[in-house]
Amino acid sequence: MPLTELRGHRHLYAELQAELASRPSHGYLFSGPRGVGKSLVAQALVHGLLCERSPGPDFCCTPHQCPVRTQSPPPRRGTEAALQCECCAACVQVALHVHPDFTFVGRAANRTDVLIEQVRELIARLGTKSSRAPRRLALIDDAETLNIPAQNALLKTLEEPPGDAIIFLIACGDRMLLDTIRSRLRPVRFGPLSIADIAAILTARAGLDNERALALARLSRGSASRALAMVEGTPPPIDQLLQALKRAPELDFIAARDLAEEFFGSREQASETFELMARLLEEILALKLLKTDSTPSEVRPLMIELGQSLSIPALLEGVELAVRACRAVEGMANPRLQAEQWWMAMGQALRGTS
Repeated sequence: MPLTELRGHRHLYAELQAELASRPSHGYLFSGPRGVGKSLVAQALVHGLLCERSPGPDFCCTPHQCPVRTQSPPPRRGTEAALQCECCAACVQVALHVHPDFTFVGRAANRTDVLIEQVRELIARLGTKSSRAPRRLALIDDAETLNIPAQNALLKTLEEPPGDAIIFLIACGDRMLLDTIRSRLRPVRFGPLSIADIAAILTARAGLDNERALALARLSRGSASRALAMVEGTPPPIDQLLQALKRAPELDFIAARDLAEEFFGSREQASETFELMARLLEEILALKLLKTDSTPSEVRPLMIELGQSLSIPALLEGVELAVRACRAVEGMANPRLQAEQWWMAMGQALRGTS
């Protein structure tokens, strides 16, 4: 079935389909913000290449709604039967990551990086001849977490790839990958989704009314997964961060350190929180200058209060500092140190002494 649920990257998806059908590269690096559809596009391309019923863009699986992706483990004999899938056998195996010619690599449970052992297993599988499909395929998710030994192990395969193999790397930030890795991959950049696209996703998947969907979409920083998380009960700490911003002029180093530990503890958490802070400051600026009414009602009073007390130069400087800190974290800078420095600089800016 065509990838009808894809939003924001249809033209890019069509280009990649045409390229794979004519002259594919041996390796692709899909990079961009989290939750914008990189993995969805990569999985769809794999399905298109391996589907046995209708290969190409009209492959028979429905990645967003496929039962085998969402059902619980297979029931025991004598209990209710497992959900049935109408996909071909190859698409079912791709969805379950058990297709003999497809290898999926991702972070193991409770691990912060992709290990060299996983890469070595991938290399061994790519070195064998495909059994059912015309070529072997591999998808490495969270590729930015490949540790250095794992990247070095992968490098030789990228330098001398098996003739029929294609490797897709999915990364939120390509700067965490070695230059030698990036230079051997065909780069494909995914931008953030538009507010309208995210609102449409929230309306279709979560059943939200248009006003609520637009309000959450504006705070999602272009990420559908973040927007859905806000709906599904794991919202970002918007209120806590706004309250901390309100106290920023009085923050000392101890308070800045505590905030850094609570909201910027890991590299991933810090990157997301800096992005969120930049978006919140932009929303406060929009409220201050344009009197917009699309902010979620639960935080609107506090954002209006902050807009009245914070100057335009301080808000602009806060956005710039947050974006700069986010880039530094993605470039392997210490996330907590960047957060401590941001809060101290923000407090200084809000006191008018920057």
